[in-house]
Amino acid sequence: MLNMKVLDYRITSDSSQVIVNKARRNQDGEISTLIDKEGNKKESQSLVGYYGNLSKALVAIQRDYVLSEGVMVETIKDYKETLETITTTLENELDLKEDFK
Repeated sequence: MLNMKVLDYRITSDSSQVIVNKARRNQDGEISTLIDKEGNKKESQSLVGYYGNLSKALVAIQRDYVLSEGVMVETIKDYKETLETITTTLENELDLKEDFK
């Protein structure tokens, strides 16, 4: 079972899929929290999607990051740099470079 965090993305799984959520932030840039029925505090999250495997989930994170609010992309060069930023972050956080050598 997966239970990972990369930036604002939360990657979890069950027996049949990988689930990607993104933590919501308030106007001050802090992660928003909710109180559930039992009185427990938890992060407010929005669903990015359900995926058949981790590779597809990582591609979805890259797409969401590039297209999300707060990231300004005005040129192809900006797009490339933004995509490289999230790809490098994913590789570093998940130690992907070492695993695929």
